[in-house]
Amino acid sequence: MAIVTIAAFQNWARNELGSADDTAIQAALDAAHYAAYDYCGRSFEVAGAASARSFVPLSWDVLVINDCTSITSVLNDGSTVAAGDYQAEPVGGRSVATATVPFTRLRLLTGRWAVDEGRASVTVTAAWGWAVAPPAAVEAVKVLAKDILQQRDTRNGVAGFGDFGSIRVRQNPYVAMLLDPLRRGDSWGIG
Repeated sequence: MAIVTIAAFQNWARNELGSADDTAIQAALDAAHYAAYDYCGRSFEVAGAASARSFVPLSWDVLVINDCTSITSVLNDGSTVAAGDYQAEPVGGRSVATATVPFTRLRLLTGRWAVDEGRASVTVTAAWGWAVAPPAAVEAVKVLAKDILQQRDTRNGVAGFGDFGSIRVRQNPYVAMLLDPLRRGDSWGIG
C-alpha cells in the first residue's frame, strides 16, 4: 500500500495542479513512491501480519534484515534461535535522535550465524515495515509527485524561457534533504 493516497495528495496540493486526473496523479504517486524507496534502499510501508523471509549472513555476528517492527522467530540454518540469544537493533527501535525506527539488524549474542558462501541460511519471521510511515518520507513523496506532474509542462528539461534564455529543471534539494536521513547504509554503497 502506498504511503500517500490520491485524496491526501489532492488535499496537500490544493488547486496547484490544474487538470490532473486521478489516473495521472496515481501514476505520479507510484513513481514518487518507488523513487523514494529506491533512493533510500527501503520501503516505508506500514507493517502488517508477520511473514517469513530468508537472509544471507555476511558476518558471523550481525545479520542485516529488512525493516521490521517486531520479530516472531529466527531460524539459523534450520535451528530456532531463542529470543534472548539475539539482539534486535537499533536497540529499543530508536534512532540516535530518539525517533521510532524499525529494526534493521540482528546481533547474535551466543554462537554464530551460519555464513555459507552466499546461502540464505537465516529465516526471520517478523512484521515487515514501519510502525508508522515516517513523516519526512510522506512529505518527500508528495513533493516529488507534484514535481513529476509538473514535468508534463517541460520539454527536454526546459521549463520555460526568461530574459536570459531557458529556465532549466533541476533535482529538488528539499526531497533529498527529507530522504537523506532515512537512507540505509547500503543505499550509499556502504555495507
